[in-house]
Amino acid sequence: MTFEPLRILLVEDDFFIAETLAREIRAEGDAVVGPFSDIHEAIQYVGLVQAAILDVLVQDETSFSLADSLIYHEVPFIFLTDSDPRLIPVRFADRHIYAKPSPATPLLHDLHQQHRAIVSQDGTNLEAAVIEMIHRARDLMPNEQSADRIVEGTLLRAIAETKDNRMEDDIRAYMLSLLYDEYRQRGRLCLQ
Repeated sequence: MTFEPLRILLVEDDFFIAETLAREIRAEGDAVVGPFSDIHEAIQYVGLVQAAILDVLVQDETSFSLADSLIYHEVPFIFLTDSDPRLIPVRFADRHIYAKPSPATPLLHDLHQQHRAIVSQDGTNLEAAVIEMIHRARDLMPNEQSADRIVEGTLLRAIAETKDNRMEDDIRAYMLSLLYDEYRQRGRLCLQ
């Protein structure tokens, strides 16, 4: 399967831990949204991310309301804590908890696995795949017109490959890999 970078919400109020994690996440190829040291500020980005790393205690608040919002939006997340993990409510019993400080690699591995599991449940929905491609292209490109050209090129390529019976079972992953390939081949020219 082709590597798909994720937009990861990072909520951590310890400056050094937050900066270290953000640097390591970017080095692994994912994008960091944040880091945030305020739950109320971070919650505004829930619909714009694909995964999250949440410090359990941020300033004087817990991140549990943010975790509830992530669950509602089907965004995978993990908790970080330097406190007793038993303080986390039972409703999050199925969520993974890591001790602070932790290196980013195992956290990212966990988040990517969770994300793939969610996506594979809806991997055959072509309409959802095209809508996600449009959003991703608009994140990559400087304007809607250039994003639409990249999506159009991707769709034309997918149609051609479908005629050759090369379409894979996971349509979403396949279409996104074609999109990123189209961006590598033609999209960067639009940015120059």
